[in-house]
Amino acid sequence: MEWLFADPTYLYVVLLIVAAVLLGMFISTVRKEFLWATVAVAVTIGLVFLADYLVITDREAVQQTIDVGIVALEANDLYSVLELLAPSAEATRQRASWALDQVRFTRVRVSGVKITIDRDKTPPRAEARFFAVFRYVDRSGSNVYGAYAANFRVIFEKVDDRWLLTDHYEWQVAGL
Repeated sequence: MEWLFADPTYLYVVLLIVAAVLLGMFISTVRKEFLWATVAVAVTIGLVFLADYLVITDREAVQQTIDVGIVALEANDLYSVLELLAPSAEATRQRASWALDQVRFTRVRVSGVKITIDRDKTPPRAEARFFAVFRYVDRSGSNVYGAYAANFRVIFEKVDDRWLLTDHYEWQVAGL
């Protein structure tokens, strides 16, 4: 059922084609059975839309964790950033504390997010790969503006129904 909630686009397309065919048959024959079948397909489309809206997949939950982390970094809220980290994420916890002590983030942009979920491990794990650009102001008092950009590989694990960051890796740091 994951496919249904992850991306129901194909299901929408099939249901819309079926509804169009049924509507066409109703128009050409004026038989109420085709009209009722069209209404049933339309209701099914509505139910699929509602289910897609209400069900949050693991992939969407990981994306939400990333989005909340971006907001927390832009707000320079160390407490909120640390809440997104698993207890085992000591290196990442130290890096976040150091960074927020050294700079004030003015803008954080993430692009090209690719998330893979591994439910076979205990606890379940996820990996997100993306490119991120951090714009900041140095807190040393010199008001030096800077930017840091790199590719990231971030590891998450599901702890008490929340996806928490356990580790991160950076590579191909780009100069801006």
